[in-house]
Formats: sequence, C-alpha cells, structure tokens
Amino acid sequence: MSKLSEFRAAERLLAEQLAQLESMKQDVGLKEELAFNDELKALMKEYGYSAREVLQILDVGSR
Repeated sequence: MSKLSEFRAAERLLAEQLAQLESMKQDVGLKEELAFNDELKALMKEYGYSAREVLQILDVGSR
C-alpha cells in the first residue's frame, strides 16, 4: 500500500471516528454519566478518598 493510500485510509477512519464522537456527545445518557463522574471525583477530592477506598467501601456494603 502506498503512503498516499495509507494516508487516505487513515483520513477516512478518522472522519468516521469524529462523526461517532460527535454523535456520542449528544447522547443524554453519556452526558449524565460524565456529570456523575465529575461529581464523584469532586467528592473524592473533598473528602480525601482514593478510588480504591471508595471501591472498598462499596464492596463491604454489598456483603
């Protein structure tokens, strides 16, 4: 495969992925997940907990 054809193939793939990304940005569920993630990280920082500690708390609570 020539460099030009490799470039064009990569360009097409990138365009497809960018279109998929734009579509995902409009997804309400994803927006909610991102907001939850941001809020959770802020709380973890505020209370000084690591992700590992939060997971341990959740694991103990499920027993």
